[in-house]
Amino acid sequence: MKFGIIANFRKEEVIEIIPNLFDQLLKRNIHAVVTSDISEHIDIARFEFASFPSKELGRHCDLVLSLGGDGTILSAAKDVSPLGVPILGVNAGRFGFLTEISITELYDKLDDLIAGRFDIEDRMAIQAIIASERDQNGGNYLALNDVVLHKGGFARTRLIEVSVGDEYLNTYNADGIIISTPTGSSAYSLSAGGPLIAPDMEAILITPICTHTLSQRPLIIRDDLVVKIKVSSQNGEMFLSVDGQDVMTVPEGFIIQVKKAEQPVRLVKCSGNSFYQVLRTKLSWGELPINNHK
Repeated sequence: MKFGIIANFRKEEVIEIIPNLFDQLLKRNIHAVVTSDISEHIDIARFEFASFPSKELGRHCDLVLSLGGDGTILSAAKDVSPLGVPILGVNAGRFGFLTEISITELYDKLDDLIAGRFDIEDRMAIQAIIASERDQNGGNYLALNDVVLHKGGFARTRLIEVSVGDEYLNTYNADGIIISTPTGSSAYSLSAGGPLIAPDMEAILITPICTHTLSQRPLIIRDDLVVKIKVSSQNGEMFLSVDGQDVMTVPEGFIIQVKKAEQPVRLVKCSGNSFYQVLRTKLSWGELPINNHK
């Protein structure tokens, strides 16, 4: 088993844990490869670890340890998932809905990970293709959570034309539109009023953001359908965000196609916690209300 390590150095706990983690790996005669930014913060020469750009890391390891929060996992997913490399999320953030274990639990799990005693859960991802009506060779992006088209800091709502498959669906008068996976249903879509979807399902969720018409509600469609979003010529440019990280300007007349990605994101499961246990823990479900009346 060869580990690849990705870390978010904005988390103080991550800076503290990495040298100790490297020592623990060497004690077990396990070598690792790390991303180039880790070598800029930590002297990896004494550990004899090699470093690579994040996009190349998956070619040199069997499993990626993602040290940080959900954003670190999302960043890792777009780089290593096309190669089928599984990711273990180690939480050093606040919420950590996608992360599997805490930093303190990592050391207890190392021997199990090395021996291959873990499960892998495939999570559906989506692919966003951006093109104009004349030029179909636009950008191509992978998302584990969501693809969001939004108006940015402007106060006015926008007209957003949406089709499902070959059929026109609606023109939303809204601040934006979220196209999410079941995994992403617990992220921005949930804040915008969308439903939670169990991550072992395969479906696509369409959620308008602050729609001007109350009858325009979130919609769940089959995973084999393609969602087409057109920026109306009356609106001017808008902004596209992929998993909250890749943000770009989308000029008027451009079309965004969102469909199920061919390769799922593979997440390591080793905590024994189910999705429903995570809901109860993270969202405080199942807790009895406090009765202040005697």
